[in-house]
Amino acid sequence: MSQTLRSAPVETNLMLKAVTSESLKNRLERMGLHIGSELQIMSEDSVQHPVRIKGPHGEVLLAAGMASKVIVHHDDGHKTPVFEMNPGEHGHIEGLTAGSQLERSLKILGISEGDDIKLVRCLPPMTYRTVVNGKQTSLTEGMAAKVWGECDGVACQLATCGKGRPFTVKKILGGPRATKSISTTGITPGSTVTIETVEPARAIGMTPGARIIIMTKEGLRLHLRPDQAETILVTEI
Repeated sequence: MSQTLRSAPVETNLMLKAVTSESLKNRLERMGLHIGSELQIMSEDSVQHPVRIKGPHGEVLLAAGMASKVIVHHDDGHKTPVFEMNPGEHGHIEGLTAGSQLERSLKILGISEGDDIKLVRCLPPMTYRTVVNGKQTSLTEGMAAKVWGECDGVACQLATCGKGRPFTVKKILGGPRATKSISTTGITPGSTVTIETVEPARAIGMTPGARIIIMTKEGLRLHLRPDQAETILVTEI
């Protein structure tokens, strides 16, 4: 049964069913939010963020969505998603709340269940301005973290390649949805990508206390006014 986004429960898996405002619908679609997209409403004190962690084979960046699905057993015994660790804190990966695709992606990054990790630092949402096969495009840090390839002959994520250095794409980490979303930017295996700038992501923002924060399955974060949320229909999944 459909309900407005404004009346939907927080931190519950939702699917976008309709947007009654045509102009808002068009803006959302340009940002990658389409009918059928999966999302959650986030409480302001639990908005997820990307993290840089150190595992057995060095440092890697986990996008917000990935960081929310990797459960860490802290040294003091409690368990949380990795993004709730504190900088400098140690623990080991207890398990994953997602399926085999996430497990395979983490193994490519050199991380598996049971591995000891350290949270290096939490990262703010960033936008990567890139050139892909000669064409300019923009990526969220979640997208950049899921692009795996080589930079200066070293296997790494696009998000850790550095500016101005050619990056050869080898694989998109994630399932069909992530592959499709990233491929719309022109990034596919065999592509050459160069990061031009990395800058803080602009919030689609409202005044504090007058916003509804949503995050899609792909890690897109949007801040909506309550009147905008009234025009968005969702169902629980």
